[in-house]
Amino acid sequence: MDHAHDAGTGSGLDFGIFFFAAVGDEAADTYRTLLDGARSADELGFAFVSTPERHFHRFGGAFPNPAVTSAAVAAVTENVQIRAGSVVTPLHHPARVVEDFAVVDSMSGGRAAISIGSGWNVNDFVLAKDAYETRKQRVTEDVAAIRRAWREGTWTGENPRGVEVTLDLYPRPVQKDLPIWLTASRSEATFRQAGRLGTNVLTHLENQDLGALRENVHAYREEFAAHGVGGRGKVTVMMHTYVAPTTEEAREVTVPWLKRYLLTALDLETRAVSSGGSMSGGRSGNPLMAEENGRRRVAELGVNRYLAGSSLIGSVEECVDVAAKVRDAGADEVACLVDFVADHERMLAGLPCLNEVRRRVAAG
Repeated sequence: MDHAHDAGTGSGLDFGIFFFAAVGDEAADTYRTLLDGARSADELGFAFVSTPERHFHRFGGAFPNPAVTSAAVAAVTENVQIRAGSVVTPLHHPARVVEDFAVVDSMSGGRAAISIGSGWNVNDFVLAKDAYETRKQRVTEDVAAIRRAWREGTWTGENPRGVEVTLDLYPRPVQKDLPIWLTASRSEATFRQAGRLGTNVLTHLENQDLGALRENVHAYREEFAAHGVGGRGKVTVMMHTYVAPTTEEAREVTVPWLKRYLLTALDLETRAVSSGGSMSGGRSGNPLMAEENGRRRVAELGVNRYLAGSSLIGSVEECVDVAAKVRDAGADEVACLVDFVADHERMLAGLPCLNEVRRRVAAG
């Protein structure tokens, strides 16, 4: 396996834009924000633009297929890498994943990339109900299958007549290999799995602090060194982001939106648990989640946690300091989740200040 194309350099910290559409009321507004934000990110020099796969809920439900949104981003940008994070591969046939993102790669001149996740929401698996119990094992198999099919351009399988056929995959992509991330929450085992597979890692600070991140990154690097071929892998940390000239302005803008975002996420998790599933990231249930006032309390605690250093919400100076700590914990990139502020003009207005953070961190 050749991983030279997606290996981290071990120095600096890159920044990209992560869209999630957690609380948008109108799909048209969501997509306008996505495309305008992608254009701005491209012009400002950010490293990537990422969109997720979400289903059956207004928490991200404007993004049921990241290949479609990635193609839209490809049409309005020239330089940024175009990522999908995460593609829930147990819901899909690997050959279709290769076909879809080969289109994105061809449209963009070789800028496609994906993060692969096993999925957690039991309700999403109405799309592939037999895949739920084996979803974690499937991810390992899918990484290998997608890599092979992307590089070789063929898929071998049995057709409805019981005949094994080898089929050509089209279109052929620009890149020899598709850059792949593995999505990890807080489990050291998942970080180690990514190292063994030789993928990059997409993670976040929702279920881990910087100390835990540092330990997980160390475990990942160990496995990568033992099993990878060159390089050291790349660790990307998703962080909720809104940068303003002053801390007061940043908090005035974001706190109402952040509360709404968290309440929407908690509603999704409550529905998943009530359907026999678990919470995201494998977290255990919180008794406060059982009723609305309790969920509001959990959301308020979440806001306080984000504002205490688990996000890039604040002034340029504050966010430079937090980003430096994330870099020192071993991260190579920050994926800045910006559209939890579901105000088109406000979100766009924050990008130049975020770009100043990017510049200052790059300057050391």
